[in-house]
Amino acid sequence: MSPLLPWWIHLTREYAVARVVVLLLLLVNVGRSDEFIRANFHAHAASDLLRDDGAEPSLALHQVHLERGFAFSVHTAHSNVNDNDKVAHNFSAARAREQNLGLALTTDLGEELTVSDGKHHQSGNQNHLSLLGISHYVPSHTPLARACTEAHRDGGVCIVNHPGPGPMMWEEGLWEAPENRKQIDALEVYNGQAMLIDLDFEERYLQATAYSGLGLHIAAVTGTDTHGPKTQQRIGRRSRLVAAAAKILHALRNRDDPRPELQALTLVLTKSRAEADVLDAVRARKTIAAFGPSMPSVECIFLGEVRHDSAVDLRFSASRPIEEISLYREGKLTKTWSNQSAVSFAENISQPAAYVFALRDHGTRMLTSAIWFEPQPK
Repeated sequence: MSPLLPWWIHLTREYAVARVVVLLLLLVNVGRSDEFIRANFHAHAASDLLRDDGAEPSLALHQVHLERGFAFSVHTAHSNVNDNDKVAHNFSAARAREQNLGLALTTDLGEELTVSDGKHHQSGNQNHLSLLGISHYVPSHTPLARACTEAHRDGGVCIVNHPGPGPMMWEEGLWEAPENRKQIDALEVYNGQAMLIDLDFEERYLQATAYSGLGLHIAAVTGTDTHGPKTQQRIGRRSRLVAAAAKILHALRNRDDPRPELQALTLVLTKSRAEADVLDAVRARKTIAAFGPSMPSVECIFLGEVRHDSAVDLRFSASRPIEEISLYREGKLTKTWSNQSAVSFAENISQPAAYVFALRDHGTRMLTSAIWFEPQPK
């Protein structure tokens, strides 16, 4: 302390500096507030270092997602066509390249793993698990629980794609098995290809997250599952009935959209589009599965949270009036609002319950990650 100035002047100066520091910290925090971004966790490109069954190079795959407003895009190469002795090296090289494409969105390479069959596997079952954020390749036919353990060790997440059951979907009871179900992080509610024939997995998510069902605390997500510009024709080739249905639905809903599978997106409430932040948000279930041509801005308090409270207080709002907003409690429809932009619901419960909001708005659909309430014993 300088002997030329009284002690209280020095104290005042230090207090002023402290106030400036606090103000700067507050400004930084305001600038880093979470916001929803568009993310895709499931898509395919043409074969390159890794084999895959898409029709466009990975650069073009990520570019088309950028043009659709996505901020985060993952190429998930099929594991079942990558079984050579160089695949581990090729995966690392391809991932490094896809992470550095220089596009104005976050790009990465993941894996669509075909896990080992279960007891009820039938011809046509596709037990596909998206592994995101992994630094090493997981071999095809790895058991689900082991694959998730490896992905989690890398800091990654595991998503059950097109959860089925049914043809071209998961075999019944495999991902739901006790040794598997608690390993997964998210369920694909809308798959871009499946939505072309009006097939969704909302009911599977509602069953999985209800305490009366599997009681899982997992996120609701989507994947475009695009295979290139002719994805719609590709799904139609599987059968004449599917082809006819896809053609009719496309004509009715997507006359002006040559790639309607790209209408599938996950809204992720995150600090940034950096991979670590997006994966943290998925683990925290800060996600809303969506599909449609026009997305409103939305807010949902307590999204993805587990609330240790018997007093349920739910609020959902959108940037425009929504044709229909529905609330599900324990997988069952509880309340529906029509042409509202903001809704709320409150009740007191004595048993744990999972709540999910669903939206229908002129061809646009949304399903929130659940909000779980667990009353505490008195």
